[in-house]
Amino acid sequence: YERGLIEASLAPVKQQITTLAVLEKQFAAARDYDAAITARDERKRLQGELARLDKDLLLLQSREQALKTALLPDRIKLPLETATLKELRQEGGAITGWSKIGAAATWKLPSLPAGGYEVLLRYRCGAAEGGALLVKESRFSLTTTIETTLKGPEERNAGTLKISDGSGTLTLAVESLVTNNLMQLLAVELVPASR
Repeated sequence: YERGLIEASLAPVKQQITTLAVLEKQFAAARDYDAAITARDERKRLQGELARLDKDLLLLQSREQALKTALLPDRIKLPLETATLKELRQEGGAITGWSKIGAAATWKLPSLPAGGYEVLLRYRCGAAEGGALLVKESRFSLTTTIETTLKGPEERNAGTLKISDGSGTLTLAVESLVTNNLMQLLAVELVPASR
């Protein structure tokens, strides 16, 4: 409610500031300096009010963001079967075939609040496999190294990705290969960075 009230007040305050600036110039041109000073002082007072409203709005938006993040589960699982695959395949509960630069798996994000999310990957990677994996959303990306997993499948943190559009997509793509395969991907999860 408070946010709606502030947003509704912004346009009239801006309009009033513009009108006062025009009046100030008109009064000064007509050599009515007392009226020009009064218009200037009122314009400056409203500019201060506009700055205060802007700060209040930013504070409310960060509070809303914190509340949305608090309501998220500890881990957001991106099911492998919902991924759109490019030059990859699903095989035995894993996404495999990461053998070409640009091969990718893309998920539709489940309406997450914007913010930082740790990207957790569970995968297998043999001694002759590995390379670099690009993790990206609509605006931001990060690159992580896929290393050999000696004790079978392992969960590794690929890093924290800033997500700007929580209704957009998340893509994992091969950036470089050591030999002819990157890994066998078993799970992808996002953890809100504030946890």
